Amino acid sequence: MNLKNIFGLSHENIKLETLVNIRWIAVIGQLFAVCVINFYFQFSFLFIPCLIAILCSIFINLYIEFFYKKIQRLNNFWATVSILYDLFQLTLLLFLTGGLVNPFSILIIVPTTIAVTFLSKRSSFSISIISIIMVGILANFHYPLPGPNFVMPEYYLLGLWASLTVGIIFLGSYAYLISAEAKKRSSAFDKLEKSLSKEQELKSLGGLAAAAAHEFGTPLGTIALVTKELKKQLGKNKKYKNDIELLSSQIERCKNILKDLSIDPNKKDAFIENITFKNLINEIVYSFDLPKKKSIEIDNSKITNNIKIVKKIEIIYALRNLIDNAIKFCSSLVKIEISNSNRKIYLNIFDDGKGFPQDIVRNLGDPYIRSSLISKNKSGLGLGIFISKTLLERTGAKVNFKQNIELGGALINIVWKESDLVSN
Repeated sequence: MNLKNIFGLSHENIKLETLVNIRWIAVIGQLFAVCVINFYFQFSFLFIPCLIAILCSIFINLYIEFFYKKIQRLNNFWATVSILYDLFQLTLLLFLTGGLVNPFSILIIVPTTIAVTFLSKRSSFSISIISIIMVGILANFHYPLPGPNFVMPEYYLLGLWASLTVGIIFLGSYAYLISAEAKKRSSAFDKLEKSLSKEQELKSLGGLAAAAAHEFGTPLGTIALVTKELKKQLGKNKKYKNDIELLSSQIERCKNILKDLSIDPNKKDAFIENITFKNLINEIVYSFDLPKKKSIEIDNSKITNNIKIVKKIEIIYALRNLIDNAIKFCSSLVKIEISNSNRKIYLNIFDDGKGFPQDIVRNLGDPYIRSSLISKNKSGLGLGIFISKTLLERTGAKVNFKQNIELGGALINIVWKESDLVSN
């Protein structure tokens, strides 16, 4: 088996400079400690072997400083190797200076914490296990602690071993959970930005088409003028008459096409112009090609003020996604209710399906969640709901996910302040 496959050769995920700087901090602390013990307190211990172990780290860092660009990023394998070296170097120093009795033995937790923050699950688990093994070795095999003769009771040494082992497991697990959550959110936000950028590109196409139509207008006018002159001079000649008429008809066709393209997209495009909230929902709903035996019912009888709003891409994309989810999971009916009061706009999306699974309803809006009540071969709700909720919250909305008492399915309640949506 390739050694790299043991830890996994994942994408580049940790900057070399980060590991180098951490190692410099460790080296300075180690060098200061052994020099103070040797020259100030003048305790007898293996000073030269300790100094050699520290110098190895110094030489490695200097080699990296001179021959590598610190801005480059290490892949998972080389980052794992680097952290393992730091773990073994620290273990050697502790072995030479008292083992777990050494007050600095707590630092053996650090490599595990760094690993679970930056590396893959397999690498983090491996380094954690190796750290626990090193703690066990140091508890039983080590040189005496520098200083006056000091005998550590066995039960206290056992307590040190237990506390460091628990510390590695607890802090490693804690750091892993925090790091995993951050990575999930980062990944989800990347997908959110990609989805939004695609919608933005579609929005800009109308403007590009209008600009192209404007630029083509002048040369097309020149061609039309030349064709008109040719028709005057050669129009009676049967040899050229048909060709000139064909050319004229195609010029008119091009003019009509450019005329359609040159319409101001900011005023006429159905997804950009200002519109009443009621009509916005109608447009979104009517854009769906509903499967057989499924229908959407819109209740806008409770909206008393047909205020115009700015058609934001975030709102359109998010509501399409939420309504599409409702269509997928409903039995036969999706109901959309619009209302307004107290300068707020309310939108409720109901469906008559099975509703949100009870074990995830409180966590809806977080990325990459999956219910244990849904078959593994079915896609979860996490990412799509997360993107929609985040986009709506960007527009000032408050989004709540509930169980629908009326129809027995799911209920999504969305509330905006009118001031967040009204066009100026």
